[in-house]
Amino acid sequence: MNDEPIQQPEDSVRVSRLSSAPPEPTETDAEDTIREYEERYTPKRRYELDSDIEAEDDYVPPRRVPSSATVPAPQRSRPRSYSTLRVTDDERLWAAVAHISAWVTFLGGIATIGTIIPVSIFIPLIVYFLFRRKSDFVAFHALQAFVIQLIGTVGAAILLLAGGLVWGVGMVIALFLMVVLVGFVLVPVWALVGLVLLLVALVMPLAMVIFGTIAAVATYNGADYHYPYIARWVDRQLAGGFLNTI
Repeated sequence: MNDEPIQQPEDSVRVSRLSSAPPEPTETDAEDTIREYEERYTPKRRYELDSDIEAEDDYVPPRRVPSSATVPAPQRSRPRSYSTLRVTDDERLWAAVAHISAWVTFLGGIATIGTIIPVSIFIPLIVYFLFRRKSDFVAFHALQAFVIQLIGTVGAAILLLAGGLVWGVGMVIALFLMVVLVGFVLVPVWALVGLVLLLVALVMPLAMVIFGTIAAVATYNGADYHYPYIARWVDRQLAGGFLNTI
Protein backbone atom coordinates (compact mmCIF):
# COMPACT_ATOMS: atom_id res chain seq x y z
CA MET A 1 0.00 0.00 0.00
CA ASN A 2 1.29 3.42 -0.91
CA ASP A 3 1.57 5.51 2.25
CA GLU A 4 2.39 8.69 0.44
CA PRO A 5 -0.17 11.39 1.22
CA ILE A 6 -2.50 12.55 -1.54
CA GLN A 7 -1.43 15.90 -2.74
CA GLN A 8 -4.22 18.45 -2.86
CA PRO A 9 -4.22 20.94 -5.70
CA GLU A 10 -3.19 24.40 -4.86
CA ASP A 11 -5.85 26.94 -4.15
CA SER A 12 -4.91 28.99 -7.15
CA VAL A 13 -5.39 26.00 -9.46
CA ARG A 14 -8.72 25.07 -7.84
CA VAL A 15 -10.05 28.62 -8.09
CA SER A 16 -9.04 28.95 -11.69
CA ARG A 17 -10.78 25.62 -12.56
CA LEU A 18 -14.09 26.57 -10.89
CA SER A 19 -14.17 30.11 -12.09
CA SER A 20 -13.20 29.37 -15.64
CA ALA A 21 -15.94 30.24 -18.14
CA PRO A 22 -17.68 27.38 -19.99
CA PRO A 23 -16.87 26.94 -23.64
CA GLU A 24 -18.92 28.89 -26.14
CA PRO A 25 -21.74 26.75 -27.66
CA THR A 26 -21.28 26.10 -31.32
CA GLU A 27 -23.96 26.01 -34.01
CA THR A 28 -23.75 22.21 -34.15
CA ASP A 29 -24.47 21.95 -30.42
CA ALA A 30 -27.55 24.15 -30.79
CA GLU A 31 -28.92 22.00 -33.62
CA ASP A 32 -28.35 18.83 -31.58
CA THR A 33 -30.19 20.34 -28.62
CA ILE A 34 -33.20 21.33 -30.76
CA ARG A 35 -33.31 17.90 -32.40
CA GLU A 36 -33.16 16.15 -29.03
CA TYR A 37 -35.98 18.35 -27.69
CA GLU A 38 -38.22 17.62 -30.69
CA GLU A 39 -37.60 13.88 -30.48
CA ARG A 40 -38.41 13.85 -26.78
CA TYR A 41 -41.54 16.05 -26.66
CA THR A 42 -43.09 15.79 -30.15
CA PRO A 43 -45.76 13.02 -30.17
CA LYS A 44 -45.44 10.43 -32.86
CA ARG A 45 -47.89 7.73 -33.88
CA ARG A 46 -46.42 4.51 -35.10
CA TYR A 47 -48.20 1.61 -36.73
CA GLU A 48 -47.16 -1.97 -37.11
CA LEU A 49 -45.35 -2.49 -40.37
CA ASP A 50 -43.86 -5.39 -42.21
CA SER A 51 -40.34 -6.36 -41.29
CA ASP A 52 -38.93 -4.90 -44.51
CA ILE A 53 -40.13 -1.33 -43.73
CA GLU A 54 -38.15 0.73 -41.32
CA ALA A 55 -39.93 2.30 -38.38
CA GLU A 56 -38.50 5.75 -39.15
CA ASP A 57 -40.47 5.95 -42.40
CA ASP A 58 -43.80 5.39 -40.63
CA TYR A 59 -44.14 8.73 -38.92
CA VAL A 60 -47.68 10.06 -38.97
CA PRO A 61 -48.29 13.58 -37.72
CA PRO A 62 -50.70 13.78 -34.78
CA ARG A 63 -54.31 14.20 -35.87
CA ARG A 64 -56.20 17.09 -34.39
CA VAL A 65 -59.24 15.97 -32.48
CA PRO A 66 -62.16 18.39 -32.86
CA SER A 67 -63.57 19.86 -29.72
CA SER A 68 -66.89 18.70 -28.33
CA ALA A 69 -68.50 21.86 -29.64
CA THR A 70 -67.75 20.93 -33.26
CA VAL A 71 -68.81 17.27 -33.01
CA PRO A 72 -72.43 16.92 -34.12
CA ALA A 73 -74.73 15.30 -31.60
CA PRO A 74 -75.91 11.80 -32.55
CA GLN A 75 -79.21 12.00 -34.34
CA ARG A 76 -82.07 9.95 -33.08
CA SER A 77 -83.00 7.13 -35.42
CA ARG A 78 -86.12 7.96 -37.33
CA PRO A 79 -88.00 6.35 -40.23
CA ARG A 80 -87.22 7.52 -43.72
CA SER A 81 -89.57 9.99 -45.37
CA TYR A 82 -90.70 8.71 -48.73
CA SER A 83 -90.87 11.34 -51.42
CA THR A 84 -94.38 12.48 -52.31
CA LEU A 85 -93.41 14.65 -55.27
CA ARG A 86 -94.09 11.97 -57.87
CA VAL A 87 -96.80 10.04 -56.04
CA THR A 88 -99.72 9.44 -58.36
CA ASP A 89 -103.38 9.73 -57.48
CA ASP A 90 -103.72 5.93 -57.52
CA GLU A 91 -100.87 5.56 -55.02
CA ARG A 92 -102.42 8.10 -52.66
CA LEU A 93 -105.78 6.35 -53.00
CA TRP A 94 -104.47 2.87 -52.23
CA ALA A 95 -102.42 4.12 -49.29
CA ALA A 96 -105.57 5.75 -47.89
CA VAL A 97 -107.56 2.54 -48.49
CA ALA A 98 -105.02 0.55 -46.48
CA HIS A 99 -105.34 2.96 -43.55
CA ILE A 100 -109.13 3.40 -43.66
CA SER A 101 -109.66 -0.37 -43.66
CA ALA A 102 -109.25 -0.11 -39.89
CA TRP A 103 -112.91 0.94 -39.82
CA VAL A 104 -113.86 -2.26 -41.65
CA THR A 105 -112.07 -4.26 -38.99
CA PHE A 106 -113.55 -2.24 -36.14
CA LEU A 107 -117.18 -2.05 -37.26
CA GLY A 108 -117.14 -5.50 -38.82
CA GLY A 109 -115.74 -6.95 -35.62
CA ILE A 110 -118.56 -5.40 -33.60
CA ALA A 111 -121.26 -6.50 -36.06
CA THR A 112 -120.01 -10.06 -36.40
CA ILE A 113 -118.75 -10.45 -32.82
CA GLY A 114 -115.18 -10.65 -34.06
CA THR A 115 -115.64 -13.33 -36.71
CA ILE A 116 -114.66 -11.07 -39.60
CA ILE A 117 -111.50 -9.77 -37.93
CA PRO A 118 -109.23 -12.67 -39.07
CA VAL A 119 -110.10 -11.66 -42.66
CA SER A 120 -110.37 -7.87 -42.50
CA ILE A 121 -107.00 -7.29 -40.84
CA PHE A 122 -105.29 -8.70 -43.94
CA ILE A 123 -106.68 -6.01 -46.25
CA PRO A 124 -103.62 -3.77 -45.78
CA LEU A 125 -101.31 -6.75 -46.20
CA ILE A 126 -102.93 -7.55 -49.56
CA VAL A 127 -102.35 -3.95 -50.63
CA TYR A 128 -98.74 -4.28 -49.52
CA PHE A 129 -98.06 -7.36 -51.65
CA LEU A 130 -99.75 -5.72 -54.65
CA PHE A 131 -97.58 -2.60 -54.51
CA ARG A 132 -94.32 -3.66 -52.84
CA ARG A 133 -92.57 -3.87 -56.25
CA LYS A 134 -94.39 -0.87 -57.71
CA SER A 135 -94.52 1.86 -55.08
CA ASP A 136 -92.46 2.27 -51.91
CA PHE A 137 -94.97 4.87 -50.72
CA VAL A 138 -97.96 2.51 -50.85
CA ALA A 139 -95.98 -0.46 -49.48
CA PHE A 140 -94.76 1.54 -46.48
CA HIS A 141 -98.21 2.83 -45.54
CA ALA A 142 -99.95 -0.48 -46.18
CA LEU A 143 -97.54 -2.25 -43.87
CA GLN A 144 -98.05 0.43 -41.23
CA ALA A 145 -101.81 -0.08 -41.45
CA PHE A 146 -101.46 -3.85 -41.14
CA VAL A 147 -99.28 -3.62 -38.03
CA ILE A 148 -101.57 -1.19 -36.22
CA GLN A 149 -104.61 -3.34 -36.99
CA LEU A 150 -102.77 -6.39 -35.74
CA ILE A 151 -101.98 -4.61 -32.49
CA GLY A 152 -105.46 -3.16 -32.12
CA THR A 153 -107.22 -6.50 -32.55
CA VAL A 154 -104.99 -9.48 -31.84
CA GLY A 155 -102.88 -7.55 -29.34
CA ALA A 156 -105.95 -6.35 -27.47
CA ALA A 157 -107.41 -9.87 -27.41
CA ILE A 158 -104.18 -11.37 -26.06
CA LEU A 159 -103.94 -8.65 -23.43
CA LEU A 160 -107.55 -9.22 -22.39
CA LEU A 161 -107.26 -13.02 -22.20
CA ALA A 162 -103.81 -13.37 -20.69
CA GLY A 163 -104.21 -10.36 -18.44
CA GLY A 164 -107.66 -11.53 -17.37
CA LEU A 165 -106.30 -14.95 -16.46
CA VAL A 166 -103.52 -13.45 -14.36
CA TRP A 167 -105.95 -11.03 -12.78
CA GLY A 168 -108.37 -13.82 -11.89
CA VAL A 169 -105.68 -15.88 -10.20
CA GLY A 170 -104.50 -12.83 -8.29
CA MET A 171 -108.02 -12.04 -7.13
CA VAL A 172 -108.51 -15.57 -5.80
CA ILE A 173 -105.27 -15.29 -3.85
CA ALA A 174 -106.34 -11.90 -2.50
CA LEU A 175 -109.66 -13.35 -1.31
CA PHE A 176 -107.89 -16.16 0.52
CA LEU A 177 -105.60 -13.62 2.17
CA MET A 178 -108.60 -11.95 3.72
CA VAL A 179 -108.31 -14.58 6.43
CA VAL A 180 -105.14 -12.87 7.66
CA LEU A 181 -106.58 -9.38 7.05
CA VAL A 182 -104.07 -8.63 4.25
CA GLY A 183 -106.68 -9.45 1.64
CA PHE A 184 -108.86 -6.53 2.75
CA VAL A 185 -106.20 -4.25 1.24
CA LEU A 186 -105.29 -6.42 -1.76
CA VAL A 187 -108.84 -7.01 -3.01
CA PRO A 188 -109.70 -3.36 -3.81
CA VAL A 189 -106.21 -2.73 -5.20
CA TRP A 190 -106.40 -5.77 -7.45
CA ALA A 191 -109.90 -4.80 -8.55
CA LEU A 192 -108.51 -1.42 -9.66
CA VAL A 193 -105.76 -3.21 -11.60
CA GLY A 194 -108.38 -5.27 -13.41
CA LEU A 195 -110.35 -2.14 -14.30
CA VAL A 196 -107.25 -0.49 -15.76
CA LEU A 197 -106.45 -3.63 -17.75
CA LEU A 198 -109.97 -3.68 -19.19
CA LEU A 199 -109.79 -0.01 -20.17
CA VAL A 200 -106.47 -0.52 -21.95
CA ALA A 201 -107.87 -3.46 -23.91
CA LEU A 202 -110.86 -1.36 -24.98
CA VAL A 203 -108.79 1.72 -25.87
CA MET A 204 -106.48 -0.17 -28.22
CA PRO A 205 -109.14 -0.73 -30.96
CA LEU A 206 -110.31 2.88 -30.57
CA ALA A 207 -106.75 4.14 -31.00
CA MET A 208 -106.46 1.92 -34.09
CA VAL A 209 -109.38 3.61 -35.88
CA ILE A 210 -108.38 7.11 -34.76
CA PHE A 211 -104.83 6.78 -36.06
CA GLY A 212 -106.11 4.99 -39.17
CA THR A 213 -108.47 7.86 -39.97
CA ILE A 214 -105.77 10.50 -39.51
CA ALA A 215 -103.35 8.52 -41.67
CA ALA A 216 -105.95 7.95 -44.39
CA VAL A 217 -106.71 11.66 -44.68
CA ALA A 218 -103.03 12.56 -44.63
CA THR A 219 -101.94 10.06 -47.27
CA TYR A 220 -104.89 10.86 -49.54
CA ASN A 221 -103.74 14.48 -49.49
CA GLY A 222 -100.21 13.39 -50.40
CA ALA A 223 -98.56 13.55 -46.96
CA ASP A 224 -96.15 10.94 -45.59
CA TYR A 225 -97.79 10.04 -42.26
CA HIS A 226 -95.88 8.04 -39.63
CA TYR A 227 -97.48 6.06 -36.83
CA PRO A 228 -95.63 6.50 -33.52
CA TYR A 229 -93.04 3.70 -32.98
CA ILE A 230 -94.68 1.51 -35.65
CA ALA A 231 -93.25 3.49 -38.56
CA ARG A 232 -89.68 2.99 -37.33
CA TRP A 233 -90.07 -0.79 -37.11
CA VAL A 234 -91.76 -0.95 -40.53
CA ASP A 235 -88.97 1.09 -42.06
CA ARG A 236 -86.33 -1.30 -40.70
CA GLN A 237 -88.21 -4.27 -42.14
CA LEU A 238 -88.47 -2.67 -45.56
CA ALA A 239 -84.80 -1.64 -45.49
CA GLY A 240 -83.35 -5.07 -44.75
CA GLY A 241 -85.64 -7.10 -42.56
CA PHE A 242 -87.59 -10.28 -43.09
CA LEU A 243 -90.27 -8.69 -45.25
CA ASN A 244 -87.66 -7.42 -47.69
CA THR A 245 -86.68 -11.01 -48.53
CA ILE A 246 -90.18 -12.31 -49.22
